[in-house]
Amino acid sequence: MPLSRRVGLAVAIAGSAVATTVLPFTAQAESTVLYVDQRATTCSDKGPGTQAQPFCTIQGAADAVEPGQTVRLPANRRFTGQVTVKRSGQPGKPIVFQGDTTYGAPNTTVNASGDGSTGVHAFVLDGVHDVTVSGLSLGAPQEAVLVKDSARITLDRAYVAGGGAVADPGATANVRVTGSSSDVTVSRIRVFSPPVAGVAIDAGVTGAVVTTSMVTDAPGRGVLVTDAPGTVVVGNTIAGNCGNDLELAGNSSGAVVENNILTKRPAPRCGSTAPAAVPLVVSAGSVQGTKADYNTVVSPGPASASYSWGGTAYATPEAFRTTGQGAHDNAVDPGFGDDYAYAPAAAEGLTDAADPTAPGVPPTDLFGKEPADHPGIANTAPSGYRDRGALELQDSLSVSLSGLPYSQENHPLNARFTVGYSASWVPGSAKLDFGDGSTPLTIEPGQRFVDHDYPAAGSYTATLTGTGQAGGVRKATATVLLNPVGQPWTQLWWSAGDRSRAQITLNAQSFSPWPIARHTVDFGDGTAPTVSEGPNANPSIVHEYGVGGSYTVTATVTDDHGRSASSTRTVGVAGPQAGIPFTGYFGGPTSHNGLFDNGTWALSYDKSDSRLNSSWGFGNPGDIPVVGNWDYTCQCQHAIYRPSTAAFDLSRRDGSISHVPFGNPGDLPAVGSWDRNGHDQVAVYRPSTATLWIRHDDGGYTPLHFGNPGDVPIVGDWDGVHHSQFGVFRPATNPWEPNLFIFRHDDGSYSTVTYGNYGDLPVVGDWSGAGRTSYGIFRPGNHQFTLNNSYAGRPDNVYTIYNNYN
Repeated sequence: MPLSRRVGLAVAIAGSAVATTVLPFTAQAESTVLYVDQRATTCSDKGPGTQAQPFCTIQGAADAVEPGQTVRLPANRRFTGQVTVKRSGQPGKPIVFQGDTTYGAPNTTVNASGDGSTGVHAFVLDGVHDVTVSGLSLGAPQEAVLVKDSARITLDRAYVAGGGAVADPGATANVRVTGSSSDVTVSRIRVFSPPVAGVAIDAGVTGAVVTTSMVTDAPGRGVLVTDAPGTVVVGNTIAGNCGNDLELAGNSSGAVVENNILTKRPAPRCGSTAPAAVPLVVSAGSVQGTKADYNTVVSPGPASASYSWGGTAYATPEAFRTTGQGAHDNAVDPGFGDDYAYAPAAAEGLTDAADPTAPGVPPTDLFGKEPADHPGIANTAPSGYRDRGALELQDSLSVSLSGLPYSQENHPLNARFTVGYSASWVPGSAKLDFGDGSTPLTIEPGQRFVDHDYPAAGSYTATLTGTGQAGGVRKATATVLLNPVGQPWTQLWWSAGDRSRAQITLNAQSFSPWPIARHTVDFGDGTAPTVSEGPNANPSIVHEYGVGGSYTVTATVTDDHGRSASSTRTVGVAGPQAGIPFTGYFGGPTSHNGLFDNGTWALSYDKSDSRLNSSWGFGNPGDIPVVGNWDYTCQCQHAIYRPSTAAFDLSRRDGSISHVPFGNPGDLPAVGSWDRNGHDQVAVYRPSTATLWIRHDDGGYTPLHFGNPGDVPIVGDWDGVHHSQFGVFRPATNPWEPNLFIFRHDDGSYSTVTYGNYGDLPVVGDWSGAGRTSYGIFRPGNHQFTLNNSYAGRPDNVYTIYNNYN
């Protein structure tokens, strides 16, 4: 978030004390964290406040939080309306409202004016104790944070801007601590354009701490302490305000004012009638027991006072030392300029010139950066080093770190870190600790992105540590939350392939977020499982069974993290067969049946128990028999389709062979009278997609989607209209299931019939000479044909063919 005067937020705190510790996002037990996310579809203010069911509003969480719990507010979210804290923590177990500071500044917003209401605050803490509010951008029509009659309250790492009027405009403040509050800490906050005072500590408050904060560009005062003894104001940058930068009014004795940069810049916007402003004002009632030292105090000009101590003005730090105070004060120009960044330049008297032992000093500066020891500037504090003001000069060494989950294929628990590392004063080194126990990674200057695989889901805080050769150390942290990894899974498909053999082709589709290491397939027939190593996620395996039957196939996928998933399918194979049946008109009014066995054709003219009447050779083992009318004859010619090469070989009447490539390997032939021109055309059926592809005489082709993957094509004249219609045969997949014939008619409708048993093969033909096609089956186990004659009103033909081949 840029430090711009255009930001419109405001904060008001009323009476409580808070520790000055850094509050990054860290891994916490689920029971100690309540989550708020108004964008979650499962959110409910009546729910448990888990990540799965967070609260919808901060107020809902505030009404349920217990001592020791943290209310976690998401990054890049804007909440509207006032939050009133009514519940208290315990000493050592505070209630914490934690926004996100992943990028060094708050990026979770609470703005009470966002709902159109007036006269409200962003946070109100009234009569509570042991509460911390951290990591938020805050705004409201009145004080954004109001702390009243409360103890041990902390406001930390907040952005505050804007603000409106209250009943007493002179008392307007962005952050207000009031009533009988005690031990309230305001640390590392950035206050923009406060209306009358950026931070107000009111009468009756004791033990308040304002530290390492930046209050700038106020029409009125920067920090106003009134009748609040024991207040500590340490390490702040209070600059560019129209009124007094820091004022201890009334009886605010026993205060500590150290390590601050207080500077008045001539500000034309204050107007010529604005009262004369003094950087540091301590009233006569506040002098007793108050210590002021290690401050840089710069007046607007040589004629202006830099101090007002007990009612007496002092123009310079040298003159102020006559009071016994300010032994280490100076008037070194911090060089703020007009960019509103208020980052001082490296200079003696500013850099490494603060007292690190002063009370209320947090471990890091306004933006969470640790102190750096400038190698070219001598340290002037009694021990250690710390810069004056709210910012630590980081030129010697700077690091920045942000991280987000960055899941990629085979890397589901990957996080991507954006690293920033520079060492301008002297060369240094940087290491990135990923927070999971792995070896830290050395980061080179100019390196931008780092990807890291975490071992398990969870919240991890990575730390980038930069070390300069002069001994300076800088750290930046980033927390990533990695969700649990999904489980592996596998699915099976199978097809019978060549039904003349007890063979199946198994396909498995598998997935795991982690890389797949191994596939194991047990075909359920007592043979050794097939094991394949490596990341192939979709294995295809052909398996030959010894005998036909029903088998349970189990596929197991295992990823490289040892996680497994299994899937089972019951498959049916018909067993070794007596050849492939074929049907055609080879003379006479009815269809004849025969068997094709490894290139040998055998034909039976009778539909009764008999031996085969004739045989001839054509084709090779693995071919599929095809019968059709290629030459406009009244009788069929034989042909074969070779699935391995996706080509037809057609036997012509003149003894020649026509070679017709068509289809893809694995297709099945489906010859028929598709062009209705007196002879047949070739076609193929693709079982994997259940699509018929017809090749026309003109070389064009037509697709037809019909059936399901794994169906077997059948072609016949179901309607008796002297041309072909298409259909499919769906074989039973187990002995308890019938076969299904599905016939598609010319009008697009279809009809079905169940016929035959598990393991049967389909045949279609006109068995009775009725002028239309019927259906039947061939049973390989006993060489038996069963031909349905219901279409002709006659009994079925049931007969067995005996041959010399099976």
